[in-house]
Amino acid sequence: MLIEGFFSYHTVAPQACRQHDSFFLFNSGYIGVNKLAGNYPTYLVHTVDQNGDVQKLSNLREGNAEPLHLTELLSATPDLHIGVWYDADTRRLHLSRDVFGVVPFFYAHIPGKYFAFSTDIISLTRMREVAAEISINVGKIIPYCSPYHPDFVHDASSTFFSSIQSVLPGHVLTVDALECTSRRYVTFRPEKWAHLKKSEEYAEVLRSKFIKAVGHCVPDTFEPVGAQLSGGLDSSSVSSVAKRLWDGKALHTFHIVSQSGSSDESNYAEAVVNSIGSIHHLVYPPSNDLEALELSTRLYGQPEASFLSPASNLAMISSAAQHGCKVLLNGFGGDSVIGNGSELVLEAFNKQDWKGYEDLLRMRVKYFALADQYSNWDSFPDTKKYELVLQNSLYRRFSTSRDRSLGALLRLYRSLPGNLRPSPAYFLNRYVKSLFSRTTQRYQTGSNQLSIVHPEIEVLYGQKDVPTSFPTAIRSDLPASFQELFQDVFHPHVIKTQEEYFMLGNHFGVSSRSPFMDYELFELNLAIPDIVKFGDGIGRAHMRNAMKGILTDKVRLRHTKATLSSSDGHDMTMRLYDQAKHYLFDNPETWHYLDRQKFEEQVKIALNLKIPYSHKTNVYLLITRGISFAIWLDWLKKHSKNASSSLS
Repeated sequence: MLIEGFFSYHTVAPQACRQHDSFFLFNSGYIGVNKLAGNYPTYLVHTVDQNGDVQKLSNLREGNAEPLHLTELLSATPDLHIGVWYDADTRRLHLSRDVFGVVPFFYAHIPGKYFAFSTDIISLTRMREVAAEISINVGKIIPYCSPYHPDFVHDASSTFFSSIQSVLPGHVLTVDALECTSRRYVTFRPEKWAHLKKSEEYAEVLRSKFIKAVGHCVPDTFEPVGAQLSGGLDSSSVSSVAKRLWDGKALHTFHIVSQSGSSDESNYAEAVVNSIGSIHHLVYPPSNDLEALELSTRLYGQPEASFLSPASNLAMISSAAQHGCKVLLNGFGGDSVIGNGSELVLEAFNKQDWKGYEDLLRMRVKYFALADQYSNWDSFPDTKKYELVLQNSLYRRFSTSRDRSLGALLRLYRSLPGNLRPSPAYFLNRYVKSLFSRTTQRYQTGSNQLSIVHPEIEVLYGQKDVPTSFPTAIRSDLPASFQELFQDVFHPHVIKTQEEYFMLGNHFGVSSRSPFMDYELFELNLAIPDIVKFGDGIGRAHMRNAMKGILTDKVRLRHTKATLSSSDGHDMTMRLYDQAKHYLFDNPETWHYLDRQKFEEQVKIALNLKIPYSHKTNVYLLITRGISFAIWLDWLKKHSKNASSSLS
């Protein structure tokens, strides 16, 4: 799917530079739509032609009455992916984007000259007037290569091109010749579920809403259907519901094979396959990491958002296409949208509700798996396990405290009741052991400001006002207690990942769809109390109960979770580094923006096998993103004369 347009405010609008399946031309501009194979988002284009006649193109089901304005339509259809509405009377254009940002939507506006928009940023940069204004948004590099920078969490509108912005998810952008204004149209009202009281009631409604969300992802005419199946609770739930809904259709499941024991979930995936009878495919991680990253750069037009090599993800989507799947379901967003209730432990600690803190930890003990830290963990009695869980929990709370001055930590320690207070020797021992691990944070500045950005770039472009937090803006007037949940679901990285899924769908002819990114499903989970989610300590109890009878108990009741902070993540990163050295070290322009010494130090840390994989998550991120940025710079020079001149 491609939707784009151009409006001129000072000359007759030029003809579209590409062929479109549907095309609307009027005095000041044009709108074009291409229905590409693979992606089928909901959309509406509503405009007026040169004769004053209303022209509409949409795949929405017809309602009882024709809406008078885009806002009226959105109030009844909050999950409309893309809306384009031209008001001839006011000569204003209104663009809307769904709240989860499933479809990318970019625009460029030069007041008094033109406004251009497209769901494809590369197509947008090829418009002659836009290309003339193209330059690198250097400030965007800082949060991209600094995972603790405020913009990493807050900024959902800027792109790597200084003159191009993103339409904010859940917002309507209104444009005229002089200005653009953005207004939130989405409102979440969890109080509508206030009539639910019991855990069973929440589970029943959640079950219904989740089945409905999966059903919305696949039109009835599509066959076969594909589903990513990692073996975790989220993807397994999606696959199981999909088979239940389309029992007469072929369901293909795809599992990426892990080379590491700590991230191997194949036995859980096989349990789901045996339960639902899907046609199962094993996708072995390819070694062409650089080739995959070069492809993703050509498709996205911006540096890759992933924290690791995209090769396995591309291989899975390619495999789905080869097996005739037009839709590939996934469990993306499940952890964030559904929640798990573990926040209760932190809340009890922060409130110094020591009785509640102890009770919650005791409930959690039987679900902890600390065999990687204690070789005899499984043979320990419950009292010993609780003692170790308590010590680990307290150390995390102290080490992540906002005020870590000696006086503040002593006051916090003394506030603990005797039965929760570990010996000072324990904390001293943990502190000494952590000194070595802190070498991974050698370049922290201030509060966790890990970065590989060149110092001069940080000085010139890093000093600016912190933007309005997008997660906060979309939360609106809901209580601040929801903030962490909104930051997880509406994190700019989450939005960027979905945009990349969309572009991959256009390329491979397979639409990647995430049932968890659903308006009603998220609103319901805002209403479910954390204690219901926490259950007996297992976490995500509401989802587990909702899937009873649909998902095999081997997965439904599992309490472990795989991690990419393993040898798999390490191998991906270092293999990519070896393949991409010419991009890094044969192109000095990369180091105009990034600090070579800092980057090479991250490589040294990654190669230090004495440091656990779990302590090198940000190291792998920085190496991968440094390489991604170098590849994008090279692509940009080759494909944009204006951008190339701005680099010199």
